[in-house]
Amino acid sequence: MEKIKIGAVAWGLPGAGYYAPRIARAAGLDGIQLELGSYEMGYPLAQELVRKSYIEEGEKYNIAYPAIVLNDVMEHEFINGKDTKNTKIALEQIEIAVETADKMNIRKIMIPNFLKNLITEEQHVENTIETLQFACGVAKKKGIDILTENALDWRRQREVMEKVGHSNLKVHFDTQNFKYNFDMDQCEQLENLFDLMDNQLHTKDGIQFPGGKLLGEGNTLFYDQMKFLKEHHFEGWIIIENYYNMYPLRNDMIAQAQNLITDIQTIKKCFLN
Repeated sequence: MEKIKIGAVAWGLPGAGYYAPRIARAAGLDGIQLELGSYEMGYPLAQELVRKSYIEEGEKYNIAYPAIVLNDVMEHEFINGKDTKNTKIALEQIEIAVETADKMNIRKIMIPNFLKNLITEEQHVENTIETLQFACGVAKKKGIDILTENALDWRRQREVMEKVGHSNLKVHFDTQNFKYNFDMDQCEQLENLFDLMDNQLHTKDGIQFPGGKLLGEGNTLFYDQMKFLKEHHFEGWIIIENYYNMYPLRNDMIAQAQNLITDIQTIKKCFLN
């Protein structure tokens, strides 16, 4: 277990990110993936007071921040090309994220392709490649890696990685997204993307909703995926992206924290010798 660290996403924690470092420590987590925040809210994490508060609280509670995630690109999508208003917002957001990550000494930025940014057409693939090339170029100057999280099958993902052509681009795997979005076999995707993966990934479970079931209770072959990671000596961060603050996991206020603790224990059991 010493080679595995367990984190969670700030937006799925009980309280949806309020008092995140303190809640994370109380639950027994090692870290939190942060999000930059939305364009409409002025990217809160980029604001000096907010940024410094996270740094101080992280040091106080011994909580690390493995990555900054740009969830807002799922609202201001870039899949429709560089001439759109939303892509211009997304590109500016990437530059702000790189600056913010560098100031916080966070060396990973994750860029998701879901919701309004979900890749469903060939042109979406080409526009995503162009955006990732831009992101990698900006991030490389600061020694930062770009992580792409999408639901393209492993063959297309390998093509995308090759076409982007930057060494600081890694795959950010998720244990439900392939099944949930396109009914793919999660284990097949994991096996064929493992060599391109970063040292952090999302794990969540569910059936009708993403992140709506405790780990191992959905239809994602969670335990098979954890077994593969253990057998292939994965080292790094298992980041839980279950949504404890939303229904159906938010079945009552007290159970939110207990559900998180249960999932942490489930992961630990998967990696015990």
